[in-house]
Amino acid sequence: MNDTITSRQNAWFKRAHRAVREHGDEIVVEGPKQVADAIAAGWKPVVLIRSQVAGRGSQENDLVFSDALFDSLADTKTSQGVLALFERPRYSLGDVLARRDTIAVALDGVQDPGNVGTIVRLAAAFDAGGVIALPGSADPFSPKAIRASAGAVLRLPIAFATRAEVAAAARPMLYTDMHGEASPPPARDAILVFGSEGSGVSDEIRRTAKPIAIPMSDRVESLNVAAAAAILLSRSYESRSGR
Repeated sequence: MNDTITSRQNAWFKRAHRAVREHGDEIVVEGPKQVADAIAAGWKPVVLIRSQVAGRGSQENDLVFSDALFDSLADTKTSQGVLALFERPRYSLGDVLARRDTIAVALDGVQDPGNVGTIVRLAAAFDAGGVIALPGSADPFSPKAIRASAGAVLRLPIAFATRAEVAAAARPMLYTDMHGEASPPPARDAILVFGSEGSGVSDEIRRTAKPIAIPMSDRVESLNVAAAAAILLSRSYESRSGR
């Protein structure tokens, strides 16, 4: 691992490129701080990749890609020249719902990876038990979502489940809806569902969950899903922490 890699046919480049594109069994974390945070959180990198500009690191499993190759992997316009390949973390629905002293967050068709990452960050900030990605939602482990989460995906259980599995979990479920009751968000032992940016939650969730609304003036029709999540998760946290 001493020479600069310049070929797109290189096995390590293909592997990293596949992780960026598919984020299946392996994912890519970009940026020196994010990579350092992942390692500090106990994640063991499969390989560390640096650009020529960034130079070679001190780790045994460091690779150096030509700047052109590295730029083709980087998700940011002005990359800092460091990324790492990690095994994708795996959590079950039970892992997310293990805590009864807080709430869990479910994403029902939230398609924008920036919103998904932001909500993951909010869930971590306000001590939710974890995040459940339902069908139709963007992958929280895509490069854009990881970046939007500011590393929160490293510190929070994130599971994938069907709507039927979540409904069978025997937890109170609430979803945001402008026509719902303007009641306080749950403080604990519940699942708070956020729906798609355009149409809200699915019909299946509507049949099994209770709608709640955020009181606001009539100067706007609705809030961005991440803004709604920020308000409700903050209020839930304040309620159970007594602040």
